Amino acid sequence: MSGWVLVSLIVGVVVMLVFRMLGEPLNWRDTVAPPVVLIAIGVAGVVGFTGLTSTDVWWIVGSCVVGLAFGAARGATIRLYAKKGELWQRYRKSSLALFVLGVAVSLGFTVLAVKFGMHEQARPYQLAIGVSFAGEALVLIPRGLRSDVPFAKDKERPWDKWLQSRVR
Repeated sequence: MSGWVLVSLIVGVVVMLVFRMLGEPLNWRDTVAPPVVLIAIGVAGVVGFTGLTSTDVWWIVGSCVVGLAFGAARGATIRLYAKKGELWQRYRKSSLALFVLGVAVSLGFTVLAVKFGMHEQARPYQLAIGVSFAGEALVLIPRGLRSDVPFAKDKERPWDKWLQSRVR
């Protein structure tokens, strides 16, 4: 992965963490789209990696299980509340701690995997982050559906109108 892509990914995650610490609407698009997109990019990276071995695959599966577990645990700690008639979410200190711990464990897992023969490039960061957010979504969505508050409406983005004009 090139340096600017990694920096962009890190900046995006930090911005997302800030918004979630401050509190933001819980809507379908922001809950489902990022993990799906990141996992798709990560899987494409794995499939496109030449020299993939069965050792790589087992370590990737193991790291996905770890990421999914930390994401699910984080999803259980997120505060859900009603604001303006919609469902909002806010990371607690424990959510942030689980995020940091999950990153540390994931990095440690990768170091261990490389030591035991995994190609470091075989496990894209996008896959790890996407799986973690998928674990979070798998817990948040049922929690949100059980509440008496509807999910927030998807906010309109500047490029939405441009995309809609191209689809028609």
